[in-house]
Amino acid sequence: MLPYRENLDDRLEAFPLLVSVNYRRTAGQMAAEHWHPCQELLYVFDGEAEQIVGNNRFAFHAKDAVLIPAGMIHGTCAVEEECYIGVTAFNCGIALPGYYLAAGAGEEMERLFSRLQEESVLKKSGRQLIAQGILFEILGQLERYGEPLAVEELPGGEGQKLEEYLRQNLGGDLSLQSAAAYAGYSPAYFSRYFAKVMGMPFKTCVDRMKAQAARGMLADGLSAAATAAALGYDTPSSFCRAFKRLTGQTPSEYQSETQKMDRSG
Repeated sequence: MLPYRENLDDRLEAFPLLVSVNYRRTAGQMAAEHWHPCQELLYVFDGEAEQIVGNNRFAFHAKDAVLIPAGMIHGTCAVEEECYIGVTAFNCGIALPGYYLAAGAGEEMERLFSRLQEESVLKKSGRQLIAQGILFEILGQLERYGEPLAVEELPGGEGQKLEEYLRQNLGGDLSLQSAAAYAGYSPAYFSRYFAKVMGMPFKTCVDRMKAQAARGMLADGLSAAATAAALGYDTPSSFCRAFKRLTGQTPSEYQSETQKMDRSG
């Protein structure tokens, strides 16, 4: 099975940290091999697993932690009963290499990861600042006490290449046919292949990427007409309809909300 792209973009826009627990009661697959354009922290609260990061495969014991670089293929398989792994996907603006931290090597890692989970669940005021502070302390512990992960990306990197091609051509003549020609496949085969690698159909992926790019442009003060032209829409009205369908807001509503948030600090 091809590694697929896990879509975390929309969820990470609302909050820069996505914290969860991956649990499996019996031995078996916990996360199929996948990738995404954000960094990921894993911490084994209990149990034992086998972890894949790029071309590296290693035992993942209770109280171990690992930092997975953005875009790296990874997957997890429990090797015994009752396996609990804390998962934190994030975009913090700092591109760190991969690190592995064995149990006992850092200071109070279980407390830090538990607090990260707690802030995510309780959702009290100030949680974003507190959670980011905990995250940076964890990253500092990994950099100080962890061992660099000696990994190389698996051959191909098809998903990353496809995503970069789409990103570079969002405002141009971007279609299933042109992308298939770039990849060297027939449109029919490429449509199936793309869905497997990216975890979603071609049109869905392009629409989401355009909506994400549009949010940034509108937040920077571009008009709906200028944003529509930059992203290859035929008319401003077609852009406005697409943006409303994908985000639930009109471009003007989104800009107004963004400006209010900026004024409130």
